[in-house]
Amino acid sequence: MIETRQRKDFLLDFMEELEEKAIKTGSYQVPFLEKMISFMDRPDDPEVLIPPYKDTAKNIAVNAYSYDDENQVLDLYVADYNFEQNEEDLLTINMTAVAEIANRAKRFVTNAKSLLQTIDHSLEAYDLAKVIDEEMENINEINIFVVTNLYYSSNKPVEMAIPGIETVNVQVWDIDRVQQLITSEQAVETDYIDFERDYGETFEMMFVPDPSSGVKEFDCYVGYISAELLAKAYDEWGQKLVERNVRSFLQARGGTNKGIRDTLKDPFQRKMFVAYNNGISTVARTGDFELVKDGVNQYKIKGLNGWQIVNGGQTTASIHKAYKDGISLKDVYVQAKLTILQVNEFVSKDQHLLEDEMISRISQYANTQNKINKSDLLANTRFMSDLEKFSRNIWIPAKDGRKPESKWYFERARGQYMVDINRRKRGKEQTDFKKQYPKDKVLTKVDLAKYFMSWEGYPHVSSKGGEEAFKKFMDLNKSFWSGSTQDKITLSVYQKLIARAIINQRVKEIVDEMKLGGYKANVIYYAVAMLHHLYSEQIDLISVWEEQTLSEKWDDIIRIIADKTLSYLKESAGERNVTQWAKQEACWIQFKETCSQELKNLI
Repeated sequence: MIETRQRKDFLLDFMEELEEKAIKTGSYQVPFLEKMISFMDRPDDPEVLIPPYKDTAKNIAVNAYSYDDENQVLDLYVADYNFEQNEEDLLTINMTAVAEIANRAKRFVTNAKSLLQTIDHSLEAYDLAKVIDEEMENINEINIFVVTNLYYSSNKPVEMAIPGIETVNVQVWDIDRVQQLITSEQAVETDYIDFERDYGETFEMMFVPDPSSGVKEFDCYVGYISAELLAKAYDEWGQKLVERNVRSFLQARGGTNKGIRDTLKDPFQRKMFVAYNNGISTVARTGDFELVKDGVNQYKIKGLNGWQIVNGGQTTASIHKAYKDGISLKDVYVQAKLTILQVNEFVSKDQHLLEDEMISRISQYANTQNKINKSDLLANTRFMSDLEKFSRNIWIPAKDGRKPESKWYFERARGQYMVDINRRKRGKEQTDFKKQYPKDKVLTKVDLAKYFMSWEGYPHVSSKGGEEAFKKFMDLNKSFWSGSTQDKITLSVYQKLIARAIINQRVKEIVDEMKLGGYKANVIYYAVAMLHHLYSEQIDLISVWEEQTLSEKWDDIIRIIADKTLSYLKESAGERNVTQWAKQEACWIQFKETCSQELKNLI
């Protein structure tokens, strides 16, 4: 019953926030998709197609896409928004329906060449068709994301094949998955995995002696685990094994996955797996350990509580896929490190924060093939913690002599705002919290980074997505968190960061009102950068903070710049993909050189 109530409360909060955005934009599907994408942790921010591509007669649909040309991986997103979903009925979706939705995106791929003849060249969908047509022979992997506001209760995998593509993955992102992600983001899962009882197998590890005295932060064990046991555990527990603050969703990437699978297929190479692969790093809260023999520092691991894979997700994904494909894992072993967290329950600091910090350090320094997002690794730096503290303590200036009523809310960890809401009783407690921290004043760390980078003249970096923007943002602000002597964040530093967000959000509102169609994110980033490039001396960030808005006198200027930006991006791209062109510094340099003169005397 408590789980059902939590689902209902979460869905209600989610839909209420969506309702507010839908009223402003006139669309439910786009804000829903954008909200879901913010949780999905992809290497590249997808381009949301406006309008989405839909051919009812041929049953083809795509709502967003991204193409990683370095790894030759294409991501396609299909949104399934059901207006009848509600917190009382918790409507579900079955595997057949999910497969049909995924097939809509597949048909876009298989019909890409003919679609080039029918799609308007000015639409982003044309760029997608062109990318597929030109890169089809090079694409290693296609990921189709079915994004739905229904509950995929069966959670059965959907198998799909596309001619000429080696790896095709279908992932379902439903409301339940987002709720689980947010919940697990805040704390280590406490589920107990009984290896001996559930899988009839254990593994042995050596305890690493700790010569230091005093309070211990952890116990460490090193050894190996059979690939089959690892695959079985992931097969049953799935994302619960990796849903931690420092997390990379288990997705087998094309090249690495192929190499691991080829190794596992070959009987001789299979036995060399432990020598070829970097293995996994894991953490747990407690475990059931049995000393193998007196005088020998070796233990049998019979079960673990809160077991999490913090590095090695790619290895785990590839082994699991081989397991599901029927490839023998006999005599295959994976080297492993296990850290048992020793968080002192008597210290006053928040337990979850201590665990986050420890796991962040473990993940950052572990030798691994797996990509760890910089935004996750650096979430616990003093810089991020100080920004969080400012946002919880600094009131937004009030008007007309009234006392301040609200604050900006900086999300240091994904989903933190919704968790904070759900910790409070529905009714007055939640209402008071939302009044103090309005939903439209919530800022994620990657949003803050993109806003900063756009204003500071790096629109091409913001166009690359949240991760790239965050890395550059942290690099430019290194004095606040790196090195032996660190600058202290002042109130004005915080206020100016928020002011940059206010400016970006105002530009977005104006671009939305203009209904330019196409490349909206790139237009916003470049328009903000040009506004700063030409008029920064006339825009005082502290004044923007104090007023909590950009003066209306800039509205018409922004409209002109935004309109010119879209024209420039399309024309200068030529035969290139506009989105990819916008990610290059040359695009920004050329924009300044060719358009500054025309736009510099608008006020």
